[in-house]
Amino acid sequence: MMAKRPESAVEPLPVRWAKQWNSSLEWMGLGMVFIPVGERLLSCYSEPDRHYHDARHALACVQALEQYPGAIGNQDTLELALWFHDAGYCSRLTPRESRAKSVELFRGEFQLLAGDLIDINEVCRLITSTRHHREPENTDTALAMDIDLLVFAAESLRYDAYTSDIRREYTHIDDQSFRLQRVEFLRTFLRRKSIYWTRHFRKLHEESARANIEREIASLEQP
Repeated sequence: MMAKRPESAVEPLPVRWAKQWNSSLEWMGLGMVFIPVGERLLSCYSEPDRHYHDARHALACVQALEQYPGAIGNQDTLELALWFHDAGYCSRLTPRESRAKSVELFRGEFQLLAGDLIDINEVCRLITSTRHHREPENTDTALAMDIDLLVFAAESLRYDAYTSDIRREYTHIDDQSFRLQRVEFLRTFLRRKSIYWTRHFRKLHEESARANIEREIASLEQP
């Protein structure tokens, strides 16, 4: 009888992060001087109050972009925006303040060293778009926004873990206030004609996302 092959261990998050960051640098033609930027970025996403908006989320977004089969206007700017979009996230700040902090962190790292290589303003605009406060201006913006919301379409157990992680990020808010704010946030997406702007993600995930959101709202509104 053949011995069972041992399962390969999952690489630690910092290892996966470094591999993906270095792959992005290589794709963009950026040098080793930017390797420490990835290390500082990981530190931002590793702050103790983060439970969903952490390194796992940022990494998942970048990997989702890699797997996207459609046309991308400028992959470099979009990829950098996904890396940095939640770098400045803080649950005690407004979404506008959090994204502004992310933009500031990105500019601080890339403005001087890569201003001639990367469209800095476009990356900042894409970061800001993930506030989901207005309709996308172009296909890259739509893609950034959709990728940020892929968790809405996760299978039930994963979605429930996401909602639990979000609640943990807002422990400074009492239950009633959290429920009211969360329901209003979720309803903004149900009021739209579609949650996802791109045809690709709308076709794949719209139905699942709506079902998850409606189920969460029903749970939050229970007496």
